[in-house]
Amino acid sequence: MKHLKLSATGVWMAALCFVLMLPAPSWAQEIVSTSPALSKIIAAKTLRVGVNPKFKPFSFEKGGQRVGVDIDIARLLAKKLGVTAKIITPDSFSNLIPMLLTDKIDIIIAGMSITFDREKVIDFSDPYFNTGLSILLNKITTTRLGISAATSYAALHAELARNGKASQLIVAVTQGKAPQRIVPRFFPHARIRPYPTNEAAARATLRGEADIMVHDEIFLKVWLKENAKRARYRLVVLDPPFKPDYYGFAIRKGNQDFLNLLNVFTLELQSNGHVAQFMGQYLPVTSKVTTRSYNISEDYYGGD
Repeated sequence: MKHLKLSATGVWMAALCFVLMLPAPSWAQEIVSTSPALSKIIAAKTLRVGVNPKFKPFSFEKGGQRVGVDIDIARLLAKKLGVTAKIITPDSFSNLIPMLLTDKIDIIIAGMSITFDREKVIDFSDPYFNTGLSILLNKITTTRLGISAATSYAALHAELARNGKASQLIVAVTQGKAPQRIVPRFFPHARIRPYPTNEAAARATLRGEADIMVHDEIFLKVWLKENAKRARYRLVVLDPPFKPDYYGFAIRKGNQDFLNLLNVFTLELQSNGHVAQFMGQYLPVTSKVTTRSYNISEDYYGGD
């Protein structure tokens, strides 16, 4: 009787073939969860995602379609959950949390800053995007305050303290967004003027209704590039951001399993470079890791 002799490689290959023929384990096929929200998503085979109405490059209209970094992230998350993403765009950013609390959406993916006050009523995932609050400065109107040549928040703050004109500073913010609550801490003597949208606040700063606007650096730099013909010699964004800011996914409380999945998802987004990849589809940007600041490369020319 002849005996079949297999080399070590042959044994390994035979074992691999056997393993590949086995069905995947049941735990790899189904999501086991005690989360009411996640269970509902899986049962409906739909992930209802609330996004920012207008926040390029995270969520905006292009060619009649909703596109952006957050849209790409939402679709990737839905794919990993084995469901379909349904993108829901409210009339206003401020509607997102009420929509989440009343079960009109399952999750907020909207460039939403993680804040203590918001965490009181909703749960945030770990940050999926690190950025910072910056200053859009009108070089014409700030001449009267002696800060038109300021190159940073520290320099601006020091000059206002020196010349005693801090109470004359007018700051534009967006109604209902994080900067509106944060600005009084950094500019305690300034007059704050809220506007309904980011764009309205930026235009007001360009017109000279406000001396500076405080907002996310990505928005400020994108808006300034796209309005370069009117704003290039009047406005400037001060680098680096003076306060770190973090975006997180938001869900209803009482859904710890869903939150755990989202935290692992954010780790994968970062380790696989997905966020930078998605952003590169909409903006040519370079990242300065040491300052948590983003520069839009000079080959990006926006129009009015």
